[in-house]
Amino acid sequence: MKKLQLILGCLTIGVLSSFAQTDFTLSEQLFSRIGINPAGIGNSANVNIFSLNRFQYAGMEGAPFTTQLNVHSYIEKAKSGIGLTVSYDKSGIAYQQIQAKAVYAYNLNFGKHHIFSFGIGLGLYYKSFDPSKHIYNPDPAVPDRFQDETRFDASFGIEYANPYILIGVSMNHIPGYFYEQTTLSSAPSYYGYVRGFIPCSEGFKLAPAVAYYYTGQYHVIDANVTGFIGKYVYVGLGYKTETTGYAMVGFEWNWLRIGYACDVNFAKLSNVAWSSHEFMISFNIPTARGVNGKWIY
Repeated sequence: MKKLQLILGCLTIGVLSSFAQTDFTLSEQLFSRIGINPAGIGNSANVNIFSLNRFQYAGMEGAPFTTQLNVHSYIEKAKSGIGLTVSYDKSGIAYQQIQAKAVYAYNLNFGKHHIFSFGIGLGLYYKSFDPSKHIYNPDPAVPDRFQDETRFDASFGIEYANPYILIGVSMNHIPGYFYEQTTLSSAPSYYGYVRGFIPCSEGFKLAPAVAYYYTGQYHVIDANVTGFIGKYVYVGLGYKTETTGYAMVGFEWNWLRIGYACDVNFAKLSNVAWSSHEFMISFNIPTARGVNGKWIY
């Protein structure tokens, strides 16, 4: 047990020594994108509620844990999407952060099936570090007392969607450009993604995707493909550069979507904890201006 705590302590020190804490990445992120791109709303007038829990390095006491809640909808008369994203991330034993952001996006519709969306997110994040919660060798780069801080946060993004392709780019933690990076700040991060949607037959649709994330410290390329089988089931496979392969499976019924992803770790910790798990539940609640709970992929 102490060995596991020491490993997690070393992970935390590695993050702290590089100053700003990095953003987390999720395997099922493209199912609800406003956490990484405020422009990722407006494809449906329904109210979408998305909740995801990620358990990193399963089996290790004090292992990283992330939870995220997204809520958004679209106002047709204003051609605008509105939403809220809230997340909690525990990175190792001693480090945690909470982020909350309100999101607004304006849509330009070209015909019935082409949507350009320009979004902005404004909010706050809170971070804390408590060195008393783990064991490590003294390091002058690591604070020796409890620290916490709340900072203003902002993001901007653009997204284009039609029935066959989804393209988005965004920049998060924009205020990070204007102050010195510390253990309790968030460095600017960048996201880009392309997702296709290919009807292969009446009962089978294929959705290949490629995403690039720069999370403030690490460059990640995430490639995956998801197959939607009939009306109710989807399965997928993916790979994140140098670290993780993963599989997804999910079930859809009317306004309900349930998903699970299992990541297999190929990095240095694979001999201690080789898997991570994500559990997702999402509700696509019909409104008077909606489309009867239809999912927009």
